Amino acid sequence: MKIFVISAHPDPGSFGSRLADAYVEAAQALHEVRRQNLFDLDFDPVLREGLRRVQPLEPDLITVQANLNWAQHVVVFYPVWWGNVPAVLKGMFDRALNSEFTYHREADDPAWRKVLTGRSAHIITTSDAAATWLRKHYRDADTNAVRYATFERCGMQPVRITRVGGVRSLSQKQRDKWVTRVSLFPRHELRPDEK
Repeated sequence: MKIFVISAHPDPGSFGSRLADAYVEAAQALHEVRRQNLFDLDFDPVLREGLRRVQPLEPDLITVQANLNWAQHVVVFYPVWWGNVPAVLKGMFDRALNSEFTYHREADDPAWRKVLTGRSAHIITTSDAAATWLRKHYRDADTNAVRYATFERCGMQPVRITRVGGVRSLSQKQRDKWVTRVSLFPRHELRPDEK
């Protein structure tokens, strides 16, 4: 399987980055893998003219699009900040997943034609808040936006979600268990035809 991993944490020494590293290392033994760390990319995350027209893409965003076209499975790692995704991830979605690339609307048809079908996805988040707290108080706003309003809207299915909550209070042993667990995910990732 061809797996594209997107990491959206600015600190390469963070626990979230450690999880992404473990995932990539394990996946490379089984699959073809490409990875992009969003904070290493050079692009403007702001839609300068809204949705009136497609803003020309920087080379790094063109590479993101190429990796999405190549992939059969997309995995995104991000920390939950203020109950949402980091701005750089939202900016990448706004810019790279424009309507010219991910879905089309025909003039005589009110339905969207999803372009990124044939891909599955996995969202893996880290947060200081417990996963149950994010569900109860924020109603999983971040994962709902990424899963339903982004990945599934573009055609990716199924979309799995893994939350690693309470990170600040995790012991080293608990962190190591999470690293081991995440490193096992590449063995069990679902292809789109295995819904």
